[in-house]
Amino acid sequence: MENLITFDKFGKSQQPKVNESEGIHPAVRTKLLDYLKENPNATFAEAKNHIGSIIKGWKLSEDDFEEAKKLS
Repeated sequence: MENLITFDKFGKSQQPKVNESEGIHPAVRTKLLDYLKENPNATFAEAKNHIGSIIKGWKLSEDDFEEAKKLS
């Protein structure tokens, strides 16, 4: 009996793929919009620090910041 694919290729094809979700989490979005209403001249770094301090482990992306800035 002959193998159709090598073991190395089989192992690689079985690895799970992680897909990044699109958009910002609604709870984070609300907190970011509230922050930007209170601080309309906030920079990305300031907003990222603020969100990171209230939601541990969350890393705000610049795209999400820019989108929220347009909405505020």
